[in-house]
Formats: sequence, structure tokens, C-alpha cells
Amino acid sequence: MEEKTLIYVAGNPDAYPLEYFDKDTQTYAGVIPELLAEFSDQSTYEIVYYEADGTDHREELAQQKQVDLFSGYEAEEEQLENTGVVTLFPGENAYALYFTEAAPDAFQSNLRAYLEQVSPAEVTGLLMASVETPPNTQGMYWTMGAMGAALLVMAAVLLLTVRRYRRRLKESQQNVETDETTGLGNMEYLERYYKQYINDKNRILYQAVYFYVDTDRLRRLSSGQETDEFLRYCAVVLGEYTQDSDILARVSEHGFIMLKLTGGTDKTDAWLTAILDRIHDYAKLYGKPYETNIYAGIYALRAEDRDLNEIIFQASQGAYGAEKEDCRYLRCSKGMMDQFMQERHLQASIEQAFAQKEFQLYIQFYVDAANFAVVGGEALSRWKHPQKGVLLPSMFIPLMEREKMISRLDYYCLKEVCFFLKGLLKEGVDTFFVSCNFSRDTFAAADFVQKVQEIMNGFTFPRELLILEITESVSVRNAAQIRQNIIALKKYGVRVALDDFGEGFTSFYDLQKYPIDGIKLDKGLVDHVTTPIGTAILKAMIQVGHELNMTILAEGVETDEQVRAQQEIHCDVIQGFRFSHPMPQWEANAQIIQNRRT
Repeated sequence: MEEKTLIYVAGNPDAYPLEYFDKDTQTYAGVIPELLAEFSDQSTYEIVYYEADGTDHREELAQQKQVDLFSGYEAEEEQLENTGVVTLFPGENAYALYFTEAAPDAFQSNLRAYLEQVSPAEVTGLLMASVETPPNTQGMYWTMGAMGAALLVMAAVLLLTVRRYRRRLKESQQNVETDETTGLGNMEYLERYYKQYINDKNRILYQAVYFYVDTDRLRRLSSGQETDEFLRYCAVVLGEYTQDSDILARVSEHGFIMLKLTGGTDKTDAWLTAILDRIHDYAKLYGKPYETNIYAGIYALRAEDRDLNEIIFQASQGAYGAEKEDCRYLRCSKGMMDQFMQERHLQASIEQAFAQKEFQLYIQFYVDAANFAVVGGEALSRWKHPQKGVLLPSMFIPLMEREKMISRLDYYCLKEVCFFLKGLLKEGVDTFFVSCNFSRDTFAAADFVQKVQEIMNGFTFPRELLILEITESVSVRNAAQIRQNIIALKKYGVRVALDDFGEGFTSFYDLQKYPIDGIKLDKGLVDHVTTPIGTAILKAMIQVGHELNMTILAEGVETDEQVRAQQEIHCDVIQGFRFSHPMPQWEANAQIIQNRRT
């Protein structure tokens, strides 16, 4: 019998089910030892785990060149020399075998050849066979498992009482853990099954896939009822692609999350593409006049991941990034995660920013379309960060919206605008108006008018010089409260304008529903004002607005050609880089006073 060459391996004692030290048998077990044992049977090499005592000796043994192979080493490559790597479990959490300089060349080539002929399906099958799987989680209609061993002998009346109690307990738990719109499990549901079925032994085999739906856009283009119908459709499709080993839940107004036991990157791509195709086809299938898209972010769980909220955050950022880049899905790369960390640092400094008055008021002028005289300005926010410098709204507004802090910034900006108008009045300027934009949630709040009045009551200036803007999309939610707020503000003397007019399908209906004073034409329409179709559309909108005694403002005007086109269709007020850029309030104040004197 041919004598075999000894090959020494430094194993990972704690990488179940890939490779681990079995205390009962005092040997290494798992997928990797099984593959190496099979290779040994088919070759002239005898595979031996060196110093197999349950302690992690990989770094020590590899540096001393006492082994030919070590597995799953996670340190930086420069810390430890190796001559090559064989990846056994591809993906974000790739697990590998590393050859040391002591490994014979023939052994390296033979082991590579053997592992190459092992199919990914076989490796994945070995992995999944070692993992306990949670229940299928579409809705709350799956069995929640046995409540415990029943006693063999029990009085009939006691058995009936226990059964009724269990049924009521189960129904109560389902109600608490069920999303009312879709029937899926909610965040409480996800938390329970995450703790129950995902652990340190199987964590790296899971991916978190966050599905983002822009429900605000859908409600703007359709209705709340149609949006809920689409969400239920999404839930059904996701449920169809949810395996027994996965956990699915709806965790926010905009998002679903699936914790998916995965078999590799390629399989995830195919599975995800099928889901996204199905959901995209919803509009065509049901004859909707708008696109129905869903975006996904993929985050591969790492061995050190414990916090479920952090996992969801990482995956959701991938989904938001996919929507921003107009691609279907994104994997959370190291670069993306570094960016997320920067956002986290920014989030942590928001409180200090308010305390130190780092949010500053900027003004971008409005001009009369007829003679280009400066007549007003729009209030904008900038964050003068002590380390990062001046930050544009795009860098912090989305973050503050997600953190439910945008209303605080809205009222902070309103107070700064009141200071600004009061200062102008002291200089004799009593005709310059300022428009102040409010987020959807802020404007629709029941106490919005009260808070606005409490701020304004501390300042003296003509109330009509303040214009509060609402975005068009706000009209689809809390319509009655919004109308009530607008009427109350107008009685107080404040004017109200509709921002982003023409962006969706509900614009002209809004003109009937809300007693507004003016409209700001969406920049997307202004960009096409020089085309025949664009001119016709804007001309019709301006004519309707004028017949309703509204002031018409065009934003985003950047060229002389656009200016002339706006004049020809009788737009009232123009705003854009053609006339001015946003400037700090003190600089705007100086220019306004100088213009008045000249």
C-alpha cells in the first residue's frame, strides 16, 4: 500500500457548521473536515488536524510554518504570509482555505483540482443540512410550534380550558405581531424569530435583504387605497419566494425585510431578479398609469453582527442607495458601510448642531418676471459643521427625515425667518416676502398652526410677508387636517403656496381642494419650457392659476432662453441661478437694504 504524505491543518475551532471542534469526540467536525477527509481517501495525502485541542492555534502555527493549511483566517493578509487561497463559500462572507509556504506544490494543485470538481450545490447542501431553520413567515398564518409536551393523563375539562387559553394567547400574539396592511409579521415578529433561530453558529449563512417601496410617491400618483393594494401584492410575491429557512416581515411604512439563508451570490441574484420583475409588472398587469418599482439592499451578516436594528439599517441603506442610483439592488460594500458610518456620526452631532446654532439661514432671491426687480426670497437651510464645513440640505435633510427630526428643523428655520423679516422692517423694508418650506409631516400635524403662531407672536412684521410652502405630495394624506391648517393660517394673515406644482397627477385637484395663494412650478416642467409641448403645458397651468387669482412662480430658471419663455407665457415671479445663488441671511440682508437705497 502506497505510503501517504502527511498534511497538517490548523483548524478553526468555532465556525459551526463549516468547521468546529467537537468536544464529545475531541475531533474537528463540519463541512471542511468532511471535504478534506474525502480528498484524503481519494489521494496520496493524509490530512491531520494539528494540535486539535479546541484552542485556536491558527495564527501561531501558520507563522511558524508548522502546518500546510489553515482555514478561515480573518486577519489582514499582510499579517500572515500565504501562497494562495481556495474559496469554499463564495459571497460577502467568503470562507477559505489558505496554503502556507510549507505546503507542497503538488498538494496545492491536487486539492484545488478536487475542490473545483465539488459543485456549489453540494457545498451549499452540506452547509444547510447543518442548520436549524425557522418557520416560513408569510403573514401570520403559519403554525408557531408546539407549546410544550402535553401530559398523557389530564382531566377533560382541564384540557379544554388549556386549549382555549392557548388559542386566545396565540390569537393575541398574532394580533400584536401582525402588520395590519399586508398580514405579514411586523418588527416584533421579526425580533422574536431572529432571537430564536439566528445564532452565532449559523449567522454568516444569512443575508438581510431590505425591500424599499416609495409609498409617498405612490400615494401622490394614485391614492392611499391603491398604495395599500400594491403593498399587499408585494407581500404576496415576497411570501412566494420565502423558504422555510427565511424570515419575512414588514418593518416600516416603506420597507420589508427578509433574513434569508443563502446559497451564494449567484443564487441570490437570480432569486432577487425574479422578485423584482414580478413586482415591476404590477402596473402593467393591473393597468396602472405609473411605474411600480421596489428597490433592494443586500447585507451579508458577519460573525460579529448581533444588533438586529443595525442589520436592518445596513440593508436599508443599500436599498435607498439603489433607488438613488436608479438600479434595482445594491450590495452593502465596505465603501457603502463607511458612508453609513459617516451618516451615523452626522446623526450623533445633530443635537449639538441645534445647541450651537450650526444650522444657518440662507436666502435665494425671487425676481419679478417683468422687470427682474428683487421682490422676495426662499428660506433655505445650511449646516455649518465644525469639522465638515458647510453642508448642503441633500446631506442632512434625508437623514433628519428618517430620524423624525425634520419638524424640529422646520420650526427652527421659521424662527430664523421671523428674525430676518423683523430685521428688514427695522431698516424700513416692508415689501420683501420670504417663503418657508415645510416637510409633509410637519404641515399635516394637528398642532402645526398653534406652533407657527407661538413662534410668530414673538415678532413684529406684516404677516403677509411670510409664505408657507407645502409640497404637492402632502395632499394625499391627512387632507382634512391640511385644509383646516391652511384656512387657519390664512385667517392669521399668512399666505400659503403649493410647491412642486405639476410633479404628479393630483395638481389641478389640489387647486380645488385647498385655498392657496400661489403655486411654484416644478423644475422638471421649467426645464422643458423652451419646447412646444413644455410651453403648452406651462401656459395652461399659468392660465388656470391666474383665473383663480394665484401668483405663479417658476423655480430653477438658469438660462436667458428660459427667462424669455416664462415672460411670454406671463409667469409672475422667477427664481434660479440665472439671477442669484443662495446666500447667507446677513449677505441677503445687506443686498436688500442696498437695493432699496439705490
